[in-house]
Amino acid sequence: MKKFGVCELSVIPVRKSPVSKSEMVTQLLYGEIFTIINFEEKWSEICNTHDNYTGWINNTQIRFIERSTYNSLKKNKAIYSLDINGSVTNKKGIKFSIPMGSVVSSCLLLNTIFHGKKGILTKSKIIKAAKLFLESPYLWGGRITSGIDCSGFSQLIYRICGLEIDRDARQQALQGKKIDSSKINPGNLAFFGNSIKEITHVGIMLNKNEIIHAFGKIRIDIVNNEGIINLESKKLTHKIVQFREY
Repeated sequence: MKKFGVCELSVIPVRKSPVSKSEMVTQLLYGEIFTIINFEEKWSEICNTHDNYTGWINNTQIRFIERSTYNSLKKNKAIYSLDINGSVTNKKGIKFSIPMGSVVSSCLLLNTIFHGKKGILTKSKIIKAAKLFLESPYLWGGRITSGIDCSGFSQLIYRICGLEIDRDARQQALQGKKIDSSKINPGNLAFFGNSIKEITHVGIMLNKNEIIHAFGKIRIDIVNNEGIINLESKKLTHKIVQFREY
């Protein structure tokens, strides 16, 4: 059984079941490494190394690697693409776009050259990074500017700013530290739903009264003691459960 892989495409869909029409639950971004927990003829069940999220990807999209290569990449400090227009050129001389948040520290292994801004931002840059995604369309399971969901958005922005959190909103709501609304700082996360056991939405607080989140698209709305007030409809769209800092 083949046990390790790396994403050498710009992005790979990760599905709930081993069939192309199955729901996409997340995505692998360029340079991310993973373990293979179930290898079948056409599909493999994988576990993304940085957040332990599992799902199925098509074997035709996998670059298999040896354990030694996997361990080396895992030990390396991740460096991310910080450019929404970043790209790489491969050994064939073909240049293609890769999404912001791609792990470009894997370029040496993949024999590619990265073009664009790279590095790791600080926690103080969360808001600036988040605003780069404004108007990006909502996509269930998405993690890129051309399609992203609410928890994929918070996870990706936090990651390139040096903070690792889990993939789903309900998981993120169990991390960090709960804070009172009076102690909100820019970059804190807000969680919404019916209760702490039924978290359905997450967004990044810009200040004590504004939030940037994925609802139809990445947008900015108002938050009050009830929840999110849509600036266009003026209606309550999500009920507040709690705020957290990390």
